[in-house]
Amino acid sequence: MSHARGQLMSIHVGQCGNQIGQSFWKTLCDEHAIDGRGRMTCEESLHDDKDVFFYQADDDHYVPRAVLVDLEPRVINGIMASENFSRLFNPDNVYMSTHGGGAGNNWASGYGQGGEVYEQILDIIERESENSDQMNGFLFTHSVSGGTGSGMGSLILEKIRDRFPKKIILTFSVFANHGDTSDVIVHPYNSVLSMERLIDFPDHVVVIDNAALNRLAAGKFETQQPTFDHINSLVVRIMSTSTATFRFDSHVLTSIRSLFISPMQPLHFIQAGFSPVVDPNESFTRKTSVNDVVRNLLKPSSMMVSTASMTKPTHCMLSAYLFLQGQITSTDVNTVCLSENHSINAIRRAPWDFTNPLRILHTPSSPYIKPQYKVSGLMLNNNTSIAPLFERILQQFARLRSKNAFIDRFQKEEGFSVDMMDSSAERVQELIDLYSEAEKPEFLG
Repeated sequence: MSHARGQLMSIHVGQCGNQIGQSFWKTLCDEHAIDGRGRMTCEESLHDDKDVFFYQADDDHYVPRAVLVDLEPRVINGIMASENFSRLFNPDNVYMSTHGGGAGNNWASGYGQGGEVYEQILDIIERESENSDQMNGFLFTHSVSGGTGSGMGSLILEKIRDRFPKKIILTFSVFANHGDTSDVIVHPYNSVLSMERLIDFPDHVVVIDNAALNRLAAGKFETQQPTFDHINSLVVRIMSTSTATFRFDSHVLTSIRSLFISPMQPLHFIQAGFSPVVDPNESFTRKTSVNDVVRNLLKPSSMMVSTASMTKPTHCMLSAYLFLQGQITSTDVNTVCLSENHSINAIRRAPWDFTNPLRILHTPSSPYIKPQYKVSGLMLNNNTSIAPLFERILQQFARLRSKNAFIDRFQKEEGFSVDMMDSSAERVQELIDLYSEAEKPEFLG
């Protein structure tokens, strides 16, 4: 295939970001028939464009366009020593702090340490971009609730936007379990500080709600305590399906530049859902159909955010893609659009938008893997119903901030002031207000 689609670089920051990255690259290797040494495992297909995420070294083996960053070495060392990856990733594309102390689940520490070393990280990113003849953008994985992924991740996003102002940035941002279930007591501070940077710098943010993923995995995978592998399998399925049209033979949405799911900035926070949801380690015995998959994905409860049960009549879809994969044709897609017309018309669109905000696309699958099910679907949904998630984070922030709880942990970091925290909270409130305004007829007036 031609390289007209352009290339993408993935950047993985912090423990969570790198664990997702490890699962993502395992999936990409499987889908492109590449083994742990970067070699093809079978004859190459004409319907496969590896160049989007891989380049070929001088000896022709494939190397991921990936950068791995962390302030403590455990996770990355584990990845680089693993059987699947020990000879796959470019070791020059890894940054680990020399002291290895991490950021202690403190955004201010991660951001401050990032300020000391970001030039080294940007050098890696710039060098990797020079391996591309048409770098279109970046996929970025991180958590907003800890220290490195949130704090250092914020700084790296800031610097990437400054250094590559015209490239697309798509983040997969993991939000903590809410209430008492998060293992990071200061996660509301970290999340609010990260949110300001997610408002300002990426083009699209796919919200990965850990609380919703845990509940979904517990229900679908028949386990009380879902493992990292269970959760990561859900996240990676979102990532792999949403990039499939870039990587395989497709006539629609052939590059990240054609992904128009954010009608205006900063209303670019995306929910995701897919159907069917199955344990990747179990056999799948139910029958799937295009109609069932579409019908399931049009239900608000299918979105993997914990605000799905808080849907209000005023919430509306701003823009959405529904990707269908499997044994289907373009005719099937057209037919389902007609047969599901009632459901699709029932979508609440913005009162100022007279077009259909939903695009249904037939998305190619890997030519090397037999699919687990006949039909599957992914929905990326830019919907104002995301706002309650941000409202809840602000409420948690306000409870801590009103008591100045744990504030000294942040104040001791050089260059940090409480004003930064309060300013970030104001920006999050402005975003919530903007989503509310987008539900009104006079929004564009």
